[in-house]
Amino acid sequence: MACTPAAARRPFDASALRGVTIGVPEPADARPSPGIGCGQVSQDLALRAHRALVAAFSDAGANVTNASTGPWVLNVALREATMGPENERPRRTDKPVQQGTPDAPPVDQPQQPWINSGQGNVQVVLDATLARDGSVVWRDTVTGHARSAPCVQAIDKVREALSDAVDALRARVTPLVRGL
Repeated sequence: MACTPAAARRPFDASALRGVTIGVPEPADARPSPGIGCGQVSQDLALRAHRALVAAFSDAGANVTNASTGPWVLNVALREATMGPENERPRRTDKPVQQGTPDAPPVDQPQQPWINSGQGNVQVVLDATLARDGSVVWRDTVTGHARSAPCVQAIDKVREALSDAVDALRARVTPLVRGL
């Protein structure tokens, strides 16, 4: 099975935030579970998100601190990090769930599909709030993506999707900070 190469990083201006001080407190881990799918767990993902956010905004020229107060503060919550997210939620076209034969496992128990279709779609979701002098100026949800062969390099691919989400967040926040 061949691995899917990482997507190209988003371009950015290395001096776009020069002279700006922005506080980036450690993100909250708001995931219901540290599981990322395929039987893998990533408990330190919020810490990795914090490191990636600090590096991304520093690379754009900002003076980044861990402060939760200041002229600019970016609060982030890690909402989701999964491999195969389309297999987790019911779809409109799904048939109603029915209990099978008496020897079948309970329908409310998670089941591993025989075919790992979709488990190569990796997704990381960040909820972000940007505040200026204590007042919220922007709030949005940013999603990062990565592709993989089903259940191959799950942790590395979740980290790749996290990097994509952080790059997308920097791309959305930079014009807001520069424009205000």
